[in-house]
Amino acid sequence: MPQYEAARSDQLQEGALHVALVQGQSLALTRVGAAPQGFLNKCPHMGLSLTRGKLRGGEITCPFHGSRFDICSGANLDWVNSFMGLPLPKWTHGALAMGKKPAGLTIVPVREQSGTVFVELP
Repeated sequence: MPQYEAARSDQLQEGALHVALVQGQSLALTRVGAAPQGFLNKCPHMGLSLTRGKLRGGEITCPFHGSRFDICSGANLDWVNSFMGLPLPKWTHGALAMGKKPAGLTIVPVREQSGTVFVELP
């Protein structure tokens, strides 16, 4: 699979997202510990950007509907539970999900070499 240059190593910091446009795809890059991680910069619920999402350890929370994801595996940890950061009663979660089943992030393989971060695209 082809690899593409996405960032300089010093642009990736734990607790912060670096967004890169690679081959027309928006990618979110960060570090968990020292390891670089990457995923498509869109929430699987509605395809909205995760750029303003909250990072905590190896998790990101969608700023729009509260879905939480493991950024190392892509696993969905919590599905649609808020609107623009405001918690909603549990009985509204199904309506806000609009019939979409919980889904995970699309993880992008990342590697570093000589101060450069490379990604493989899906």
